[in-house]
Amino acid sequence: MKKIFLFLSLFIVVTLACDLSVTTVPSTNPAPQPTNTTIPATGVPTQIPATLVPSATATTVQPAEVTVDLLTIVLQPGLASGVSGSQFPRADGQDLPYWELTPGHTVLKLEGYFLQGKLHEPQIYVYPALEYAQLFSGAFESMHRLRNVMYDPDAPIRADQLPAVPFFNAAQIFASNLQIISFQNGDGVRFLTEYGQYAAPVNNQELFYHFQGFSSDGEYYIVAIFPITAPVLAETSDAGAVLPSGGVAYPDINDPNADFQGYYASITDLLNATSPEAFTPTINQLDALIQSMRITP
Repeated sequence: MKKIFLFLSLFIVVTLACDLSVTTVPSTNPAPQPTNTTIPATGVPTQIPATLVPSATATTVQPAEVTVDLLTIVLQPGLASGVSGSQFPRADGQDLPYWELTPGHTVLKLEGYFLQGKLHEPQIYVYPALEYAQLFSGAFESMHRLRNVMYDPDAPIRADQLPAVPFFNAAQIFASNLQIISFQNGDGVRFLTEYGQYAAPVNNQELFYHFQGFSSDGEYYIVAIFPITAPVLAETSDAGAVLPSGGVAYPDINDPNADFQGYYASITDLLNATSPEAFTPTINQLDALIQSMRITP
């Protein structure tokens, strides 16, 4: 990981004059804009055929090694039926919103994923790290935070230190189940989270497993997003959604004394105390997928 730290440290020196601040706390008032959870890149993506070894179908009962461009994973049976891949071309310019900025990247999407109809798509993004950091200050900020987390993996990790998804136009509202995790040629951090443009209730429609990491040579920055559900959360953010037994009630958003920070702290404690096997898919299933990743330029 030394090369990662070196390249980001050098880039910090070069960019000290830039405004690298990122808002990580959403407003308590709902915002009108929709949350972008995929990159609507201005260029037309190139579809990449996936290579499977051995060949796999939707009914496979054996793990299958799947390669999309430079990313290889081992797809375990029961998690998804297959994958698709896309290469997005470079998109930059002052007229583009920040969530469309990309130096060019690869996306691997899990098809037939165990959970359907959730806010987020189950996808892994692979970016050239230095080019993305140079292109967009929000990407640099997330990589810088990730570097700090990985510098001392034995130190306690606070939610406000975590990297954000650079291409979301919303803020992380909480983070639980934090853990450093390694893959075949790299390292990163995973956690469960939800994003919002206001202090939203935590729910199974929007909850996701999030991983960010670097390849061991520091050349590639990986962002993974997988929907996940917990038995103690309401299914949606709707006011009438049923709260399961043992869940945490969402504060009255019209109450000027509502304790949203206390709510998110209680949610974090609750999910941290929930068995990894009680989630759907299980945290261990998703950890195994991340651990199987290999980047081969």
